[in-house]
Amino acid sequence: MGCFQKRASLVVVFSLLLLLTAAVAASFRGTTSSSSTRHARKLLNNTRDSSSLGSGSGHYNSTERMGPDDCSEEDVVVYQSSANPLPSGIPAYTVQITNVCGGCTVSGVHVACGDFASTELVDPDKFHRVGFNDCIVKGGAPMEPSEAVSFQYSNSFSYQLNVASVVCE
Repeated sequence: MGCFQKRASLVVVFSLLLLLTAAVAASFRGTTSSSSTRHARKLLNNTRDSSSLGSGSGHYNSTERMGPDDCSEEDVVVYQSSANPLPSGIPAYTVQITNVCGGCTVSGVHVACGDFASTELVDPDKFHRVGFNDCIVKGGAPMEPSEAVSFQYSNSFSYQLNVASVVCE
């Protein structure tokens, strides 16, 4: 019994050291790489407007978007998570597709979806497969800023869903 306890305590200590090393390495990587800024995007025009500055007030005219090129597939994100399985035992998944752009409307949102299929009907007004690896959100209708479209599907496995294209309005 004593030998087992010594081995168990060694395993616990070794595991804690590994976790500590991984945490330190992760924090080190976070300070030296630009992964935290990789997704940051300049959405507003922060150039000084000399006519509205007055006597050096330091205000920026920050309500104008930079231009039509600032809208992209990155403005629409797909969140997917497991849901409660169907009574038959088939796994189910919840999907939320959100326009995260604070000031732009997008339409014609196409998602790369492989050979998407569901054992339960997905509302085609929300998400519809139009061809292999091509699904359309809301039938191509506009998605307002911060608008989300949610649905559930069921299949023996989840599909990799990635935004393929959007039309910026």
